[in-house]
Amino acid sequence: MKTSRKTDYGIHALMILAKKDGEELSVNEIAEIENVSASYLAKVMQDLSNHNIVSSLEGKQGGYTLNLPPEEITLAQVTDIFEAENGVFDCVDDLHGCTIRDRCKIHAVFSRAYQTMLSELEATTIADILDPEIKDNVNKMGS
Repeated sequence: MKTSRKTDYGIHALMILAKKDGEELSVNEIAEIENVSASYLAKVMQDLSNHNIVSSLEGKQGGYTLNLPPEEITLAQVTDIFEAENGVFDCVDDLHGCTIRDRCKIHAVFSRAYQTMLSELEATTIADILDPEIKDNVNKMGS
C-alpha cells in the first residue's frame, strides 16, 4: 500500500509531538522539524484535531499537543483519517462492469493482504515507532 503524503506527515508530526512530551508546538515548528510545507501540514494537523488525536490551542502562543498518550494512538487510526476506504486494489474491471467481483480470487487475495496490513497497523502505536535516532533535531530544538 502506498500511503498518502498526509498520512506520512501526520505520523511524523505525532512522533514529534510525542517526543516533546506535552510541550505545545506550532505548525511552523513541526514543519521546520519535518522539513515540510507548513501550509500543507496545517491541513493535516486540522484533520488530526478534528478526529481528537491532537489538541490545538489558538493564539500567538498556541500550538498542538497529543490528545492521547502515544501508547494509545495506533497507526490504523491515522491511516483511517487520510486514506481511501477501498484498500489497496483498484480493479481494472471496475471500469467495465465486472460481474464476478464477489467471487474473484484476485480480490480475495488482496483483501486478505489488506486485512493483515490493517491488523499490523492496529497493533502498532506511535510509542512503538519512536526512536531516538528519528528526527534527532527535535531534541535539539529549544535547547
